[in-house]
Amino acid sequence: MNKLLFHTLSLSVIALSTTPVLSNQPIPTQPKQPQSFISWISQAIFKKEPPIRPRKGGSRPTVRNPNDICMISPDKPETTRIVWSDRPLFIWQGQVNKIVLLNKNTGKKWTQPVTETQNISTYTGDEPLQPGQTYEWRVFFEDSLSKEELSSGVNFQVMEAQQSDRITADLQILEKQLKAENKDTEAIALAKAKYFAENQLWSDVLQQVYSVQFRSDELQKTIKNIDKLCDLPNLSGNNSLIR
Repeated sequence: MNKLLFHTLSLSVIALSTTPVLSNQPIPTQPKQPQSFISWISQAIFKKEPPIRPRKGGSRPTVRNPNDICMISPDKPETTRIVWSDRPLFIWQGQVNKIVLLNKNTGKKWTQPVTETQNISTYTGDEPLQPGQTYEWRVFFEDSLSKEELSSGVNFQVMEAQQSDRITADLQILEKQLKAENKDTEAIALAKAKYFAENQLWSDVLQQVYSVQFRSDELQKTIKNIDKLCDLPNLSGNNSLIR
């Protein structure tokens, strides 16, 4: 009996020594919910100094609305933009007649007519764009006064094959995990967009954002605000970005 009593008392002391004393401590608050993918991506795109630098088109001061062209993606940062997708999405603002994609290594061209109200178009050429090669996409539009056809261009480079294959493998793993969690197509696309943003692949971020067919209100608001990237100070002198 003495041994049993000693064993019981020993266990009681151990239990008391490992129990936290809460009477004089504040009750911890509940942890904050993780930030949604849409909010994270919106803040990444529209932060004070956004990484996406659209280019204003038009080589003449006579060009006015609705022909004030702004090429949003691929954009024109200080260095040539690297793009992962071999079938990239082109995004612009303004009335454009057609877009042309030129392979600067081979001289091969792809031309796509567009409607006056259209502001996005995906590359649909017979062959995917080639890793490591540099391309120029040009938008063609009509001068509202002279009626002469004008154009503006942006260069970008398709990612080298080795790096592209690594990203492809990462995205396949990510998509498999999210499907196992029964995530919908919007959640999967935004998770991929977040992955691209973390890797500074901004053209691919926007392509994923636009790929969602049935969009939530928050995502629709984000897409509508993408045109505000054309209000960057170095383009128009207007400091008004998304708040």
